Amino acid sequence: MEITILCKVVDNFGDIGVNWRLAKKLKRINPENKINLICDNLSSFKKICDQVNIDLPLQTVCDIDVYDWNAYDFCYGHFSGENNARLQVILECFQCGRPDWMEKILFDDELNHTVQIIMIDYLSAEDYAESFHKLQSLTRRGKVKKVNFMPGFTAKTGGLIIDEGWEEVPERKSDGDILFFTYARDWSGVVRAIKKNCGGKKILCAAGAGQESFVKAWKKNAGAGAGGTLEILPFMNQTDWDKMMKNASFLFIRGEETLSRACLSGTPFIWHAYPQSDEYQLVKVNALLERMRPYFDSAEFSEVAAAWQAFNSPESGENDRCLEESVSTMLAMQNHLVKGFRDFAFDLRKNGDLGENLMTFIEEICII
Repeated sequence: MEITILCKVVDNFGDIGVNWRLAKKLKRINPENKINLICDNLSSFKKICDQVNIDLPLQTVCDIDVYDWNAYDFCYGHFSGENNARLQVILECFQCGRPDWMEKILFDDELNHTVQIIMIDYLSAEDYAESFHKLQSLTRRGKVKKVNFMPGFTAKTGGLIIDEGWEEVPERKSDGDILFFTYARDWSGVVRAIKKNCGGKKILCAAGAGQESFVKAWKKNAGAGAGGTLEILPFMNQTDWDKMMKNASFLFIRGEETLSRACLSGTPFIWHAYPQSDEYQLVKVNALLERMRPYFDSAEFSEVAAAWQAFNSPESGENDRCLEESVSTMLAMQNHLVKGFRDFAFDLRKNGDLGENLMTFIEEICII
């Protein structure tokens, strides 16, 4: 079987991070399957995978064929041969659309076999993830089928990618570093909270959209307390990133790729959702909090929810004070929160691996 994954890098490497993890997982499930990854930004891909050559229209990395989305003539020539038979199963990830050369193949009159397009949507804890999972949708041609496949946090979704090294919940290192990886905003309140509660620990500030704003807040609040030393990180490959997350004692994280690892890590964390209009990010945050609520007693959950909500609320003087207080409280009680986060991580694994669940689904629809 040949599976083709489509990826547009939209937001700070998270898209390619998920797709690269998924591609490697699908290849491990059945090494005989041919896995293609078509990416529109090889420079971003190289940031998380050192082996990528940004100048090649086709290369093989970890037994996966990587194509440059933008190489129109090259890709059209490779995929339009053999009566277009190479396009069998297409994973269209995060509503990325399809390259023009692929559209030409799919909706050409010469296509004489059925192509299955599976829409891998964004990770969400909202209820719609369950209702949209495996929901079929229409295309403008009968031989091109399309269906949704939803990652998620329940057994009624596709689950999370549980790839090599993540099969078990890692042991938390209580004396580990603190990882900070967020979007940009004024982080003064968080810096003050860290300095009050994290004496002797190293604060690892990850490369990306939020690094500059956190460093600025750190310098601005240099006298706020003696706690912690700051280390500014370069971009890291995916393997090293995973290892660093597992060695941390507390996580401030963002995005989908790192959120899924944080949930599986069992380490106390605060999620910074992508800021949206009308503060819709709070809907997403509260939906995930509700999935986590059963794993904490009421007092613990109240403190976790307060920190998450302040972290994701718009900037203001009042919220800055609330952010400092709530994050400070959560950091102070982090060791008491470990059981809840670990229990949540254990139960997520019961939903199965997204790659395995997806492969089972692909085999079912291709047989039908």
